[in-house]
Amino acid sequence: MEKELDLQNKLRPGLDILANEIIISLKKRIRYKQNLPIYESGLVKDHPELSLLEYELARVEELHAELGRYMYSDQESFTNVSGVPLIILRNAPPSPIYNIPTEMGKKTIEFYIQWIKQACPEGTDSDRFGETVTTDVANLLNLLERITLGKFVAESKFQEETEAFKNTGGEYGAIENLIRHPERENDVLRMAAQLARHYEFSEKEAIYMFQWLIDATVDVQVRYIQNRLNLGKNK
Repeated sequence: MEKELDLQNKLRPGLDILANEIIISLKKRIRYKQNLPIYESGLVKDHPELSLLEYELARVEELHAELGRYMYSDQESFTNVSGVPLIILRNAPPSPIYNIPTEMGKKTIEFYIQWIKQACPEGTDSDRFGETVTTDVANLLNLLERITLGKFVAESKFQEETEAFKNTGGEYGAIENLIRHPERENDVLRMAAQLARHYEFSEKEAIYMFQWLIDATVDVQVRYIQNRLNLGKNK
């Protein structure tokens, strides 16, 4: 199995590092009020059809696209960056996973804004719109990356238990039963709570967020393997 698909020594340590970044960034977000006008159209000069979040997210992802971030199969964007040219000379790197989009961008934004409404102080502070939306963009990029890394985990599991997955016939629940690892999921939740205590963040909110991340990642993994099974039939 390729090094990039090594669950124990490569993938899970990377996920644990990303967990730190997520908790730190979430803590920063709760320092600001909900600032809901950021998520509604009308704030951006010359772009009245866009929310401030949509506008800034597109600008940040355009910069990342120029540097080649979305040439990697595990990286996905919230916005359309297909027409953004590279500014550096580099070829698309080889990937151990299939380029199967998760289509989780919209769901991630919807869940994140819902979380803001329950976790952040009510009210609006226009003096902090800039800091708030900057934090939002960082949070969303971290959350989506955490979810899309699940494709590596799915490919690793598929290669380890190919026949078992084939025997599911592509049925969602049967694949999910092979994907779910309750002990590992509990470890992730315990780590989230531990990080929350360390960074003086709400354990309740940390567990809430990471439970959603686990469920979203499992869904991505199941759909990834469903596609892998279909790809195998076409060979």
